[in-house]
Amino acid sequence: MLTNVKPYVLGLLCCLISGCSLFEESGQTTVEGTVIDSATGQAVGPAQVAVFASRQSSFYSNFTQVGDWRDTDGQGHFSFSFDAQSNRDYIVRASSNRGETDYVSAPKLKGGRKNKNVRVPVVAPAWVAVQLQDAPPRSDAVNIYVWGFAQTVTIRPPLDTVLYRPVPAGDLNVVVWQLNGSRTVPNTETRIPYNVAGMDTFRIAIRY
Repeated sequence: MLTNVKPYVLGLLCCLISGCSLFEESGQTTVEGTVIDSATGQAVGPAQVAVFASRQSSFYSNFTQVGDWRDTDGQGHFSFSFDAQSNRDYIVRASSNRGETDYVSAPKLKGGRKNKNVRVPVVAPAWVAVQLQDAPPRSDAVNIYVWGFAQTVTIRPPLDTVLYRPVPAGDLNVVVWQLNGSRTVPNTETRIPYNVAGMDTFRIAIRY
């Protein structure tokens, strides 16, 4: 019944019946590429790269490091190999003086394959400096909410200080602040859009 089937088709059928896979994603895996600045696309070096693994269909927070960090050359180029396991998702992240790779933007790797021309982006850190100024026009606010970061900041005046918070670089973001509990000033939200470059600081002043 299979006499008219071409040899390569017959081989494929035999492979599938025996349980082997033409798309096996385990075994020797090579990775070659460059660490780059996420904003400019330029190479970043020296840097370090590492492989992280997670069970397939799991969340990014479940990635764990596989092996040690590996050094790149002065231009951010790297080449290495590792043994991949089946039913695992693999990514590669980088760390440098220009920042690190977040899990969402980390390139995915194909286990058991040659992964070439892999570009690993690093996001340079940036900050927002919130300067609280005890200066006219003053209010009798009970507290001040400032948000637009990982966590909302609650400040209870009188306090004349500067707060620094890390933020993503290169993206359009918004800082929001609000005076609360004042009998003279409405608790209206003040929204300040900004875009800050990597390794730089955006400053805002709040008078109360």
